[in-house]
Formats: sequence, C-alpha cells, structure tokens
Amino acid sequence: MADTPKFQIPLDEQAAKSAKRRSKLISLEEAGKIIASKKTVSLAGSHSADAAMSLIRAAIRAGAKDMTMIPPVTTSIAADLPIAAKMLSKLYLSYVGFEVWGMAPAFREAAENQTMEIIEADEPFILLGTQAAAGGRPFNAVQYMYDATSHPKLNPYIKTVVDPYSGRTVYTIPPLHSDVFIMHAQACDEFGNAQCWGGSGQERDKAKAAKMVIVQTDEIVSSKEIEKDAGKQTIPGLWVDHVVHVPYAAHPTFSSFNYAPDEEHLKLYIDMVKNGKAKEYIETYVTGPKDHMDYIERVGGMNRMEHLRKQYQEG
Repeated sequence: MADTPKFQIPLDEQAAKSAKRRSKLISLEEAGKIIASKKTVSLAGSHSADAAMSLIRAAIRAGAKDMTMIPPVTTSIAADLPIAAKMLSKLYLSYVGFEVWGMAPAFREAAENQTMEIIEADEPFILLGTQAAAGGRPFNAVQYMYDATSHPKLNPYIKTVVDPYSGRTVYTIPPLHSDVFIMHAQACDEFGNAQCWGGSGQERDKAKAAKMVIVQTDEIVSSKEIEKDAGKQTIPGLWVDHVVHVPYAAHPTFSSFNYAPDEEHLKLYIDMVKNGKAKEYIETYVTGPKDHMDYIERVGGMNRMEHLRKQYQEG
C-alpha cells in the first residue's frame, strides 16, 4: 500500500491509533525538506493566484532537484521559479506564462535549450488525468477531442483504445499521481481543515491523487471558526498530512479575497531572469533570506504586505 494514495486505502487500514486529534503544524523548513525528498509534486492555484510560493521556495532551499511537476492548468511563477532554480527535470505543460507580461522566461529558455523534459499536456489532459488518479481509474477516455490537434504525436501518454460499447476508437489519458500535493489556503486549523476562498476547483482532485498533502496557510484559525461555514472548507483535515503557517504565503501571487499580487515584484522577477540574472534573484529572494520574515523584509516589509491587502480590498 506504500504507493497507493491514502484516499484509496481501505478505511480499516487508515484507522488512527488514538481518537484524539493531533496538530499537523510543522515549520516551513521541515516542509521544504519533505518536498525536496519527493519525486513528483502537484500544484493548485491558477495564473498568478493562490500559488504555494512559500513551500516552493522552501523546497528550493532544501535542495530539491530532478523533480516532475504536475502544475495547475494555468500557472506563472509557481512553475517558472522552480525551472529557474533547476528544481525540475520534467514538466507536464498546459500554460506557463505571465499573462500581460508575456511568456515565462525560465520556461522559455528551458524549452529552447531542451534542458527539461516537457510533456505537451493541455488543460483537459491535466484535469482528466488528475481525476483518473483521484478516482483510482486506470485512465480517462475522451472522444474526438484530439482529432484536429497534434497532441497525440507530441504527447506519448495520449493513447487510443477501442470503446467496448460503441466500437469506436477513443483517446485515453493516464492517471496523474503525485508524491506530494502542495496548496495555498487563506485559513486553516491546526488539524488541516483548509479554506481556499477562491481556488481553481482542482484542489480536491489533486489532494486525492497524491500520497501526501501539505497546506500552507496565511492564517491559523480555530476549528470552531472553520465549522461556522462548512461550505468554505475546501480540503478536510483527514486528507492533509502537514500544515505550515506562513503569513502572506502566496506572495508574490495574490491570495483570493485577502491580498493583491505584487506586480512590481513579478516584473522584477521577469526582468532579472530575462537578463540572465536568475541566479542573483534566487540568491536574493530564495536561498538568501534566513527565514520567511527575512524574505518579507527583502520584498518590502510588512508595510508592503499591508499595502497589497489594502489594494485588494479597494479593488
């Protein structure tokens, strides 16, 4: 059962040794070491929103290398920074870019120089592959979708099978399992009951498809606070292995209904990587800070963070 996502392990084998709930809080440094010890990491979020940036930086500091990433269907710095830091050897690609600011610079360089394996995976491939893994299915099947595209030639994981009911040939998408799923939450209790106030809708499937789930949260709240509005609970604590409390954890992406993206910092990152200064960026903002609060100081301090929060509130 070691390689089976815990969601698919029989309940009697999941039974806790004690009925007493235990805190799942760990330090950011501990979480980084755990992620760095894995081979495949999956993410939620979208574009420059709700990215698990603190966990990603911690994994890079812990020496993460040769990892495979299953990103959200759209992402920016959450995938590009790991590429710049040589953390990834393989990426399932849907979209990596910075919207109005253009293509992701580290991704572009890696693609042009072929220094990383890139799997041409469109949005349906990521979503349906994750759903297959979450549901314990051997694959998901789709009709017609790839008939007018080059994906079957570019993506070796897209195969065909004969539908036993209609006799038609259909495309299949494999299950996308991960060793660890990392996600951002706006609020979470110490037992792992997490609220993503925005989210992309991928969180539950990504969690079910993973062997381990680590949540970074802007704020730790009481279980009673979580229970006030059960509809806001995105991930139940039963699925979560570890929780890391990191204020402004998604910076420089935005945290839904909490604080705005730091556009100045995102532009700084893009400009530095474009101009061959990726190493300098990483040394200054990833490996250089002695802890998360030192990072916050380097990107403008709490005054900057409060400005981003106010900016979001004012729209």
